[in-house]
Amino acid sequence: MRPSPKVVAALVTLPLALAACGGGGTSNTPAAPSSIAGASADHRSVKAGGTLNIALNADPDVLDPSISTTLVGREVFANMCEKLYDIDASSTLVPQLAAALPELSDGGKEVTIKLREGVKFNDGTAFDAEAVKKSLDRHRTWEKSARQADLAAVSKVEVVDPATVKLTLTQPFTPLTAQLADRAGMIMSPKALDAEGDNFGASPVCVGPFKFASRTSGSQITLEKSADYYDAAKVKLDKLVYKIIVDPNVRAANLKSGDVQVA
Repeated sequence: MRPSPKVVAALVTLPLALAACGGGGTSNTPAAPSSIAGASADHRSVKAGGTLNIALNADPDVLDPSISTTLVGREVFANMCEKLYDIDASSTLVPQLAAALPELSDGGKEVTIKLREGVKFNDGTAFDAEAVKKSLDRHRTWEKSARQADLAAVSKVEVVDPATVKLTLTQPFTPLTAQLADRAGMIMSPKALDAEGDNFGASPVCVGPFKFASRTSGSQITLEKSADYYDAAKVKLDKLVYKIIVDPNVRAANLKSGDVQVA
């Protein structure tokens, strides 16, 4: 199942997540309901603040959208790196960092994408067409990139104006929008790319409701609420902590005890 970048908005309305809003992982955190029926009967109001602890069954690979390949990596990216497009609850492609669905011309070989305006990366850098071009070119041409096949039909990315990019294709490619709704459509901060280069994944910066804070390999990844996010008012939690718990019995025990609220 493809995780939605709006997973946080959904999570904060779930009873399991509501427990985290009071400070998940502390002695004050209520244990998870013993059944789905019990969870659906929880009508506590959503509160701002707190930490949501999430158990992952494996340690994600490098947190670089160009080279990441793991499913658990997607789970982390979902709250940290938004894409040009997304897939909604009805499995429909919808704009995310793009402002509209692509406009096609020249028999489908030219794809024009309008971008959202007034958006910032989590380091305060402006999101614009130049940033989109830099990320897409990295995805499709960097020798280490795992996105080359996703964007193989793209021969050129051009900046039309600050809020518009044009992709020229070698041939019409119907799945392109869907590819841009996955890691091939994740846009990275050009400032961070210039500073970190090939080591971007050690300190990734994208547009997202949460920003990367820290990582302890094999143990946990911590994200903090981003003040630069364009929809920050809707993000209720202060922090997400992804805990790497490989053993399913240990994950279940942590969930039942309330040490993690999602597994």
